[in-house]
Amino acid sequence: MKKGKIVVHPGCSEISIPVGENSIRMMVPGQEKDSSERLTFWWGITSAAIALAKHVQSFEIGGKQAIELGCGLGLAGVTAGLCGAEVLFTDFMPKALNFADKNARLNGLHNFATGFLDWEQPGSIGKFDLILGSEILYDYFFHGSLIELFRKILNPEGTILLADRKRLCVSRFIGRMNYAGFISEEFTEHVQVQGFPDQEISIFSLKLST
Repeated sequence: MKKGKIVVHPGCSEISIPVGENSIRMMVPGQEKDSSERLTFWWGITSAAIALAKHVQSFEIGGKQAIELGCGLGLAGVTAGLCGAEVLFTDFMPKALNFADKNARLNGLHNFATGFLDWEQPGSIGKFDLILGSEILYDYFFHGSLIELFRKILNPEGTILLADRKRLCVSRFIGRMNYAGFISEEFTEHVQVQGFPDQEISIFSLKLST
């Protein structure tokens, strides 16, 4: 259970993200410089993250164990928590985990945790009924590590939900997942962001074949 005062740092602001019929409160930083060896955009809320959050609401996940990979600000994980799941927010950027923690508490969540996770050396983090990820497939280098991670942490009857735009890196990853024994199904979510045209985001639902 997470307790404590939510500290707002200079340059941060609170915004409200409409997700279905709900509104999720999010604390967001100003744009951050990427000082890591990996390309990251953890400080922004993407259309894929909004689409994933919308899709999560269609699942009965009360009491389920969920994990968000590359959580960034934690929108999808917060939504899963509001739907009753126990959520582990993971990222390899400490600042991202800090904001995910703030946003979970900002929305009244208590049954959650945050943790550093390196996909190449994940250690022991347990098994999960629901794995969430938005725009985490852009780097081909990590595709093999992700597939092994999914095999390690997904419960036999669990579901992986990945949200992304239609691009080659995504289709190739889904192909590799199918070859590795996962069954995939594609859905479409439409996201409207003020000042931009309607955006079509693909949601891939993946399960282990029986």
